[in-house]
Amino acid sequence: MVAIDYDAHQEQYEPDELLRYAELAETAGFDMIWTSDHFHPWFHSQGSSGFAWSWLGALSERTDLPMGTCVTATTGHYHPGLIAQAFATLQVMHDETVVLGVSTGEAMNEKPLGFPWPEYPERRQRLKESLEICRLLWESDDFVDYDGEYYQLDDARLYTKPETPPEIHVAANGPATASLAGEYCDGFITVLKDEEYTDKLYPAVRRHAADAGRDPDAVETTLLVTASYHPDYETAYEATKPWWAATQDVFGRGLANPKEIEAEGENATREEVEHKFLIADDPSDVAAQLEAYAELGFDRITLGNTSPEPERFFEVMGDDVIPSL
Repeated sequence: MVAIDYDAHQEQYEPDELLRYAELAETAGFDMIWTSDHFHPWFHSQGSSGFAWSWLGALSERTDLPMGTCVTATTGHYHPGLIAQAFATLQVMHDETVVLGVSTGEAMNEKPLGFPWPEYPERRQRLKESLEICRLLWESDDFVDYDGEYYQLDDARLYTKPETPPEIHVAANGPATASLAGEYCDGFITVLKDEEYTDKLYPAVRRHAADAGRDPDAVETTLLVTASYHPDYETAYEATKPWWAATQDVFGRGLANPKEIEAEGENATREEVEHKFLIADDPSDVAAQLEAYAELGFDRITLGNTSPEPERFFEVMGDDVIPSL
């Protein structure tokens, strides 16, 4: 059976509100809590920018569900040694699985802090080195060195480590990054891109897992979807507006200012919006769409909640949708 998870959007809600929503998600029967990890939000209006690592520490005291980031960028503003330390600490604090979700990132994490925004080959190499450094620090009981092209360790050792290290899941929209999930990681995260997942991304994950001597079936796959529910369809539709820029490839162009990113959303067509987001005015439509996603072969479906009445979405999921799946 496919797992249904909640993606707590730091971009849209303040941290204390998100903690309340995470508790509602657990009560409703969601299987896991993910949260976004950005410096800038994806939009200026209604924008928030809580720090994911601090929030996860608080969440570990409020929920018994697995939790993780979706996703932490490895391009430059975090040294991977600090990422390894942070998530080892979270795993020590939390009784359930902690997942480090990673990616090549977006410019809105790097440029506002004065870091350069490199071309994709460098971002992929930084991600690869970060994966190697995290595994090295988690698995070694001695001091270790690492001499990468972009990151180094010099006699480094983690003193606070869990018995079982966190899982690592890679988020990717293309096969070159997806291949790292197969080679190094426990899971693969992506968004809906028509047949590209079944034709290119998932085959790349499986092929590289097999080449690395790993079981391709052991690499968990997760689909990210932003959902809006309201009994009035147009009201549900309008509630997705803060996210419309996600239909316009703003991150491939290196945009970092939330005002500029949000403005790009004005170019979104209704067809693009309805294809990108799960918009529904009936619980049965939510369930049917989730089942259609599951038929693509995903192990997990992670739902962000941009509904005009967020609490009502969790009630509908708990009362009508999740029991019916």
